[in-house]
Amino acid sequence: MTVLSSHSGGGDPPRDTPDISLVKLISMLMDHKWTIMLTVVVFMLAGYFYASSQPRIYQSDTLIQIESRGSTLGLLETLAVGEQGSNSTTAELEILRSRMVMGETVDRLDLAIQIEPVRLPLVGDFLVNHGFTHEQMDGLKLGWLVEWLASDDQAGNDLGSPYVWAGESLRVSRFDVPAHREGASHVVRVLDDQHFELLLDGEQVLTGRVEETIQDEATGYRLFISQLDAHAGATFRLRRVSHLDAIALLQGRFSTLPMGKESGVYQALLNGTDPERIVHVLDTITGVFLSQNVQRQSEEAEKQIAFLDEQIPQVNVQLTDAENSLNEYRAQRDSVDLTFETENLLRSLVAVDNQLSELALAEADLAERFRPTHPNYQALLRKRAQLAEEKARLEAEVNNLPETQQEVLRLTRDTQVNQQIYVQLLNQRQEMRLVKAGTVGNVRILDPAVLQKGTIAPRIGLLTLGSGLLGALLAIVGVILKLAFNRAIETPDQLEALGLPVYAIVPVSVGQGKLSQLLRRRKKDGVNIFRGLLAQTHPEEPSVEALRGLRTSLHFAMLEASDNRLVITGSSPGAGKSFVAANLAAVYAQAGQRVLLVDADMRKGYLHHAFQQHGDKGLSELLATRIELEEAIRPSGIEGLDFIARGTVPPNPSELLMQHSFEDFLQRTSQLYDLVILDTPPVMAVTDAVIVGKQAGSCLMVVRYGLNPPREIEVAKRRLEHAGVRVRGAVLNATEYSSGSSYSYYNVYAYR
Repeated sequence: MTVLSSHSGGGDPPRDTPDISLVKLISMLMDHKWTIMLTVVVFMLAGYFYASSQPRIYQSDTLIQIESRGSTLGLLETLAVGEQGSNSTTAELEILRSRMVMGETVDRLDLAIQIEPVRLPLVGDFLVNHGFTHEQMDGLKLGWLVEWLASDDQAGNDLGSPYVWAGESLRVSRFDVPAHREGASHVVRVLDDQHFELLLDGEQVLTGRVEETIQDEATGYRLFISQLDAHAGATFRLRRVSHLDAIALLQGRFSTLPMGKESGVYQALLNGTDPERIVHVLDTITGVFLSQNVQRQSEEAEKQIAFLDEQIPQVNVQLTDAENSLNEYRAQRDSVDLTFETENLLRSLVAVDNQLSELALAEADLAERFRPTHPNYQALLRKRAQLAEEKARLEAEVNNLPETQQEVLRLTRDTQVNQQIYVQLLNQRQEMRLVKAGTVGNVRILDPAVLQKGTIAPRIGLLTLGSGLLGALLAIVGVILKLAFNRAIETPDQLEALGLPVYAIVPVSVGQGKLSQLLRRRKKDGVNIFRGLLAQTHPEEPSVEALRGLRTSLHFAMLEASDNRLVITGSSPGAGKSFVAANLAAVYAQAGQRVLLVDADMRKGYLHHAFQQHGDKGLSELLATRIELEEAIRPSGIEGLDFIARGTVPPNPSELLMQHSFEDFLQRTSQLYDLVILDTPPVMAVTDAVIVGKQAGSCLMVVRYGLNPPREIEVAKRRLEHAGVRVRGAVLNATEYSSGSSYSYYNVYAYR
């Protein structure tokens, strides 16, 4: 393998943020396809668990017809203006949802009582919805789990599991509490199949038997349980909410939908967790609504009958007076008759007066129900004004008649008008009595309440699919964010742009992962070390082949060097410099050269673990003249390869490296070995790498794929060069396969 290229400052400047292209994005998604798929599966499982843990919601429905005729009767129907039918329908729908109807339903069925079974935490609802019974849970021998999850207030329950399972239920027909206990959560604990106790805050309030009313007059508690089907020890939460809260809860579960445009037929829907109860509740709602509608229509007829009963005697008196006055006048004038023209004029006046009288009666009725600004009231006033003008015109014609004819006409008119009004009032009263007797209202219940098939919630399939899509979206967004914020070196071109020739591209090694081990020095600190050399245990690995290519490149590059010393360093911890140094030394030794590997990281060096030896009696003791060179050099187990461990961690590593003893050590070892490889601390961490690098003719910087950003590499390179250290190039370590990469490392190294 040869060096890819060598740029000395040319090319584009490095960028911390890489360009994001569609090809690169697709490549990243393909590289992380298993992560995305795993995320989708996890989210789908979580979505399925969540949906399966929710209570099953059922729905019942019924059909209601609301006729569009108004509530006015008799003459008032002719005075109605605007879209009275649709307004009446809208009003009836609002009445259906009103507190008047819902409140009476709550009172009839006592819906203020709320019962909630106590479930096993976290997974209880899931297990119950999948049909797990108390007997099945006992058969699974999970009593220890139940006891561990039991809350403190249930820890003393020695009757059995406090949790309610599938097939267990409680029916409460009456539950009265003191006013200050309204809304408080009580607990009903089953003692046996017929007995129970009521608890509040762990204290017993009542105890009794099923289908018997138990009460405490002193405290105001009263309880009647109509049905109890649960094992001994099972507990239910029981509370009584306020009347308004119960109405609000019922209104929230109730809805109406129009069936066709302007058909007047509506579908009433009610949902809930108890399929039998919601059917009964919906039937009660429609029954209450129908009853109040009929009652309202009947009350209107009663009001009109009362009004007519009040007006008829008064009109009868007026009719009698008018007849007496006409008879007396004719007797005085000796039976005066009307001419043909006068009779026609009389009929017109009587008709107008009758209409005015009817309007007066209607106005009296409207005044009790509406304000003068109401449209019906305004229509009546306009019609009365028109009739008044017509009456004034006719009376002007009457004034042109002879005096005798005028008086007879006036008296006759009063008699006929009062007579017609009297007869009309009698007829209307009879009609109102018939209406009251046969009142059916304008609402009909077309279908009784029935339970719809299946459940309306939760939609397990939809929620599971939606959760999977959400997981896929989040995983893809995570990949995109990783790509957007990734500022690490990923291609050799980025290193070339920094003026660092790439001597080798070392792919990530599967075998190295088997040799790695996490060494913990402190509680929250750990270092990955490797025991054994990859070049020895897995010589066929692509990573080892890449290091052989590095050996070839360095052979020619070091011909120009002033000595046979090679410094391996990195910009920051975790780049893999020790891995490269140790295995590079091994492949050199396998090629027949004598190699000395020196762990020059006297602070945190762990090269001795690669050879499964101890770290003392190494470089630090040698530089401190505590041991001799022969004692510091150890065999590695590979022919031609020796190594020197770091030694005991000294308090002043930099000062030891700056002493003449270190220079003398390098001169002696350079004469004894063909190649001396020194593994140093990271450049950005301490100055040790700079000190060691000045004593060597060659220096390589190890850069880890996806870890070290270009800016960090540039600063480390500049720091070495300012100290006079010649950085010959870089090694791109631990590269990963990318489906969109233009470098097919694996295909190259897999060729055998």
